Amino acid sequence: MSPYPHAPDVPPQWSPTGRRPRAAARLLTVLGVLAGPGVIAGLAVAGLVGPWLALGLGVVALAGGVALAGGTVFRGPGAMRGPAEWGAPATGDFVPGARVLVVGGGYVGLVAARALQARLGQSGDGRHRGRRSGARDRASTPVGSITVVDPQPHMTYQPFLPEAAGGSIAPRHLTVSLRRVLDRCDVVTGSVVAVDDARRRAVVALGDGSSTEVGYDVLVVAPGAVARELPVPGLAEQALTFRTVGDATALRDHVLSRLDAAASVVPGSPDEAARRARLLTFVVIGGGFAGVEALGEIEDLARRAAKQVGVDPGELRWVLVEASKRIMPEVSEPTAARVHGKLARRGIEVRVGAGLVSAEGGVVRLADGTVVPTDTVVVAAGTRPNPLLERTDLPLERTGKVRCTAMLQVIGRSHVFAAGDGAAVPDLARGATLADEDPQVLTAPTAQHAVRQARVLAGNVVAHLGGRPLQPYHHASAGVVAGLGRRRGVAEIRGLRLMGWPAYALHRAYHLWAMPTTERKARIVLDWFAAALLGRDPVATGAVVPSPRRGDGDPEVAPAPATTSEPARPARGTRGIVDPAVIDGPTLREPHPSFPTPSRVGVPSGSRPGPTTGDQPALSWLSTGRHDFR
Repeated sequence: MSPYPHAPDVPPQWSPTGRRPRAAARLLTVLGVLAGPGVIAGLAVAGLVGPWLALGLGVVALAGGVALAGGTVFRGPGAMRGPAEWGAPATGDFVPGARVLVVGGGYVGLVAARALQARLGQSGDGRHRGRRSGARDRASTPVGSITVVDPQPHMTYQPFLPEAAGGSIAPRHLTVSLRRVLDRCDVVTGSVVAVDDARRRAVVALGDGSSTEVGYDVLVVAPGAVARELPVPGLAEQALTFRTVGDATALRDHVLSRLDAAASVVPGSPDEAARRARLLTFVVIGGGFAGVEALGEIEDLARRAAKQVGVDPGELRWVLVEASKRIMPEVSEPTAARVHGKLARRGIEVRVGAGLVSAEGGVVRLADGTVVPTDTVVVAAGTRPNPLLERTDLPLERTGKVRCTAMLQVIGRSHVFAAGDGAAVPDLARGATLADEDPQVLTAPTAQHAVRQARVLAGNVVAHLGGRPLQPYHHASAGVVAGLGRRRGVAEIRGLRLMGWPAYALHRAYHLWAMPTTERKARIVLDWFAAALLGRDPVATGAVVPSPRRGDGDPEVAPAPATTSEPARPARGTRGIVDPAVIDGPTLREPHPSFPTPSRVGVPSGSRPGPTTGDQPALSWLSTGRHDFR
C-alpha cells in the first residue's frame, strides 16, 4: 500500500528521472565546439593559411562541432531519452502521486515549483493542463500535484528594485506572473496563517475573507523575509519602506513630487527657504546593499530631474544613516571605505555609528545630536524572517529561521524542505556542519544563494520521492556586485575589486542572468536601451503629496474624514493581502480576522458583525512561542 492515502495503489516503479549531464561535460562540449574554429583562427593570424581558406575551414569545423554537440545532448547519458529508456532501472523506486505544497511564491518558490512541475504527471485530479508531451508515464511520476501559496500573484526580483525606483527598468518588468509560468501548478493567492506539520496541513487565509486548509505530503517552506521594523518613535508613520515593486514606485513618485513642490516655493523669506530646504532633503536609513543601491539610483535620478524643473542640483541634500561603524558589511573594509569616499565626493552625507533617536514631526534626530528636517525618510535597514515561521511546529533557529541540514531538509522532518531568507542553511564552504551553529557560518541571504538553493531543493524533493540519495548544498561565494547609480558600481570577485562602470556592467549581467524567464530578460534589456538612448523619464504618476506608507489606520496620522456621505473605501492594493502585523495581533486562541466566525451565519448581505472571541478550531493545535526540535 502507498504511504500516501490519496495516491493510486500501484506497484513501485523505476523513476523516469535519469541522471542529468554534469556541468563539466557540458563545459567540455562547449569547448569542443569552439576548439576547431579557434585553432583555425590562430593559424590565420599567424599567416600559415589564407583568409578565405581559414574562413571555409572555420565554417566546416563549427558545423561539425555543433553536430557533435547535438549528438551528445540528444543521445548522451542523462539526456533526452525515449520511451523505452525511461523504464531502465537506474534510480530506485518511489510511490507516485505525492502532493507538494510550496509556501511562498518568491524567487525560491517560483524556481523550485517550476522545476518540479516538469516532473508533474497527468493522472492526478485533472486540475493540471498537462501540456508536456512525450511518453513519460503519468502514473509513475513522483509528483502528483503542486500547490503554490503566496499573497501576491507574482514574483518580484528584488535586486532590480533600485533600478526600478531610478527609472531604468519599468516596475512591472521585475515581476513574473506565477500563473503564467506555473501553468501546471495550483496557484493560490492567499496568506498561509499557520502550518500543522504533525497533521500535514496548512491554514490559508484567502482574499475574500474566508479560509481553507491545504493538505500535503511534501512541504517546501520559502516564505522569504519581511522588512525589519526599528523601534524608533515616528518612524513607522513617516518612513517609506523599500521591499516591493509598489514601494519602489512610491519612492520614485515621492522624490519627484518633492522636486516639483520645491520648484513652486520661492525662497523670499527665511520660512520659505526652510520649507524649500526641507523638501529637498532626503534621508536613507540603512547602509547595507539595499540602502546604498537605493540611494545611488534615486540620487542620480533626482539630480538629472532637478535641472528640468528649475531646481539647482546643489540644493539637494542626501543623508545616509548607518548605526554600525561602517557601511556595506557585505564587502571588505577597504572596498567599503572606497565606496564611502565616492559617496562623499558626490555630496552625500554618510553618517556611520549614528543611532536613530526619533523621526517625529518630519524631523530626524540622531544620537550624536544631529537634527535633519526632511519630508522624505526611507528605511532599508535589513530584514527579519517571516513571522509565519513562528506559527508552525517546525524547529526554529534562534534568529527565527527554520533549522535545516545541508540537504535543505528541515531537521527531524525528512518530508519538509526549506531554502531562501527564512532557512538557516549551513554553509559547507565555510566549514559549517549544523544549522544551529554561529550565524557567521550560515549561508547569507543573497541572490546567488537563493538561485542555487532553489535548484538543489527541487532536485532533492524529487530524489526524496524517488528513494534516491539527496545532494548537499555547497557553494563557495564567488563575490558580490552592487550598483551605485548610473554607470557606477562596486564588485568583489575572488579578491578582485572593481569600481565604476566595469562593476556596474557585472552587476547588470549577473542579475539579468538570474532573472527568471527569457521574456522578462528581453523586456529588461529593452528598458536599458531605451533609458540609454532617451534618458530616464522624470514624471511622477502618483499623488503630489503621497500618504504615509504605514500607520494609515492610526488615529494620530489618519487624514480627515471626507464630508460626503459615501462610505470610506479601503486603500487600493490592500485587498487580498494579510498584514503580518494584523496576524500577529490576536492570540493563538482567538480567531484570525480573516476567518469566518459562527456569528456570520445567517447575517444579511452587506452587514458585517464585529469580531468574536473564543477558541479557533483551526488553530487550537498550535501552542504559543517558538518550537524547537529536541
